[in-house]
Amino acid sequence: MLFTSMKTKMTLAVFLLVAVLMAVSAVGSYLFFEKTFKESISQQQALLLDSLAAQVDDRIFDFTQVLHNLSGRLGADAVDHPGQAQRMLDAEQKQHAFFDNSLFLFSASGKLVAATPRNLNFIGTDFSFREYYKETVKRGTTYISPPFASLQKQSHPIIMFTVPIFNKNRQLAGIVGGSIDLREQHFLRSLANLKLGKRGFLSLYDSRRNVLMHPDKRRVLRQDPPGTNLMVERALQGFQGTAETMARIGIPVLRSVKRLKSTGWVLAVSYPIEEAYAPVYAARNYFIAGSLVAALLSLCLVWPFMQYLTRPLASFTRHLELLPSMGDLSQKLAPVTSDDEIGQMARTFNTMLLELERSADFYLTLFDNFPAMIWRAGTDSKVNYFNRTWLDFTGRDLSEELGDGWATGVHAEDMGYCLKTYRDAFAQRAPFQMQYRLRHTDGSYRWIIDMGRPFNGLDGRFAGYIGTCYDVTERLEAEEERRALEHQLTQSQKMEAIGTLTGGIAHDFNNILTAIIGYSTMMQVQLEEDHPLQGKVSEILRASERAANLTRSLLAYSRKQVTNPAPVGLNAILVNLEVMLRRLIPEHIEVRIQVGGEELSVLADSGQIEQVIMNLAVNARDAMVDGGILSIATDRIMLDQEFVSAHGYGVPGSYALITVADTGVGMDEKTRDRIFEPFFTTKEPGKGTGLGLAMVYGIVKQHSGFINCYSELGHGTVFRLYLPLIDLPAPGESVAVDDAVHGGEETLLLVEDDAVIRDMVRELLQDFGYRVITAVDGVDAVEKFQAAAGSVALIIMDVIMPRMNGRDAYQAISAQSPGVKVIFMSGYTADIITDTLTMGDPRHFISKPIKINELLARVRELLDEN
Repeated sequence: MLFTSMKTKMTLAVFLLVAVLMAVSAVGSYLFFEKTFKESISQQQALLLDSLAAQVDDRIFDFTQVLHNLSGRLGADAVDHPGQAQRMLDAEQKQHAFFDNSLFLFSASGKLVAATPRNLNFIGTDFSFREYYKETVKRGTTYISPPFASLQKQSHPIIMFTVPIFNKNRQLAGIVGGSIDLREQHFLRSLANLKLGKRGFLSLYDSRRNVLMHPDKRRVLRQDPPGTNLMVERALQGFQGTAETMARIGIPVLRSVKRLKSTGWVLAVSYPIEEAYAPVYAARNYFIAGSLVAALLSLCLVWPFMQYLTRPLASFTRHLELLPSMGDLSQKLAPVTSDDEIGQMARTFNTMLLELERSADFYLTLFDNFPAMIWRAGTDSKVNYFNRTWLDFTGRDLSEELGDGWATGVHAEDMGYCLKTYRDAFAQRAPFQMQYRLRHTDGSYRWIIDMGRPFNGLDGRFAGYIGTCYDVTERLEAEEERRALEHQLTQSQKMEAIGTLTGGIAHDFNNILTAIIGYSTMMQVQLEEDHPLQGKVSEILRASERAANLTRSLLAYSRKQVTNPAPVGLNAILVNLEVMLRRLIPEHIEVRIQVGGEELSVLADSGQIEQVIMNLAVNARDAMVDGGILSIATDRIMLDQEFVSAHGYGVPGSYALITVADTGVGMDEKTRDRIFEPFFTTKEPGKGTGLGLAMVYGIVKQHSGFINCYSELGHGTVFRLYLPLIDLPAPGESVAVDDAVHGGEETLLLVEDDAVIRDMVRELLQDFGYRVITAVDGVDAVEKFQAAAGSVALIIMDVIMPRMNGRDAYQAISAQSPGVKVIFMSGYTADIITDTLTMGDPRHFISKPIKINELLARVRELLDEN
């Protein structure tokens, strides 16, 4: 009974609630304190390091300045007067104690002329073998050496500062040097002895990871092996800041690193983690202890308090148990023994009993807290009830909403439709449903579905309307987003379908053009130069070339055009095009070209990228008849998942962005949806083929990129092109091609399913002396190759053929005769053409329509190759 009482349950509930809240509060406070404290320690340590680094930089600057002043006073003839130079060095050493080890004067050949202190006994010694001498001569300017062992103080780490002395002819006359002993120099020794707390310390490293300063003198002049001091290695690569790491002696430390501006050395501050975060660990113990004490105190206080709180509730519960045996209403009314929530509940219970007796409209009490918005209207069409959910939504009092007052919250654009629907339904006693915007308590308008139904009273006669309303704003927004995505998908599928169709048409048309160009070229060769038909044949060839350009545009759109991708820089392409663009664009249009700060490297066919930019620039020019601004810019951009989800295309990653914008006439939405379709144009007949933007679309897609267009009538147009970025390797060298055409006597296997092309190419090759075996498809090619018994020197093979395509046929032949030479022919490069199939050599592929000289040269080149 003890554990089933409400007092016990409420006590346990409050105890658990307090315990959980205290635990959450303690953990949250501790985590916040820990994060804040660690950030504060890191910032303070970084600030200390910045101050110390500035002091070291200033001191090194002072060292260098002293040497510069000394070199100026010595002059170019100091080497010729060693006695005078010795006196100046002695005076300088007494006046300035910067170079506490020694000062030197070397001749141009590296011999020591003068030095202080004089007891060095190295006068006349050749020091040209030293690195500081070689680097000073090589650089011709001030040099600070890495540490090295001193000759006069064996095993002592020395750093040499050197300044060259030049004569009037800018020839080296001598070198002034000053050295400091890392173990004896007062300033560095004082820094090394500086302590942070009990065990924190400072250390200094040069660019070769040699230890220049350390509390442990045994480590000075020793080099940290690679991988043993990660923070120093990161600092040498450009990092500066604070991080937790492991010290050489195996203890975790909080280390800050900063690279000196003057020398490139790395100054480090190391603070043991255990000592740095000691207040955090102490705070954690206090938080835990405090939480346990608070939870126990809450248990002791809640138990008697709950006994006091539940006493009226127990009395009310006993009254309810006896309620069925009570007779009249006066006996059923519950006694009110307090003014708290229990007393309020008793009074509410009594009010409910009274309402049940007086009114049949008790259901309105239930509706008041219903999650849907509910309203009721009488026979006069005036609303006489709104539940609490409606009032909470609108934020208005019930008196303001009753009657027709609710209509003031309806959006002005929906007011007429809303009132007409309501009144027409009321006049006909018919159910209705309408959707309109209603003002929310926060001032915004939200979409509401309002459903009203007529109801009858107990007497069976019409008593009014009752209705429910639901907020459908989020659902409508989701549907709108879904429709937008469906539209994007439909557009993408339509463009893909058109691309497939145009690619197929261009492929077949290339076969026709191959025959036309081939036979026409053969006629041109066979006719004498002054023959009357030479001009007509030339016109046929020029028309065929224009047709070939048309198919190339179609193939570019369908993303099946032959490309020569290579790592190229977009900024370089744009800079090379700038002169041509400014000649192309008239003077009344301002051209603004802005390239990014760094080169943007992409894997692309540079000629096709130039073609894309030129097409967009020409379109922009035509859209600005009365002048304007044409802007072309490049930049680096990172596409994240949010961008991909919002635009419906692309994959996350790093891209190069090309932006082409104009201030021309712009486009409406209907035109913008069709601009990439082939043969669609807004220009006058005869002024555009409608293939320019289709070609742009195809080239961008073929380069694994994306393109979008933003435009409005009267507000110009912006095209944005996204191309994947790559690392830029060294550009390859071009290979010279011999244009001479030669024949031969070898046996060739020609595989082509189109009879006209097969006969034309066969006749051409035979005219140049070759023996030609023809095959109509891949299966026939394998059989003919087997029958030739190894006499075939080269195969010329179409890629797309019935029964067996060119790839499978070549693989079957290679299995019989590995390494057999081949030239593939096709109107486009589909997935069937790979680098493996062509052995990574573009000479093994020739695109249709075939140029006769190119084919003959390619055949001869491969046959002559060892």
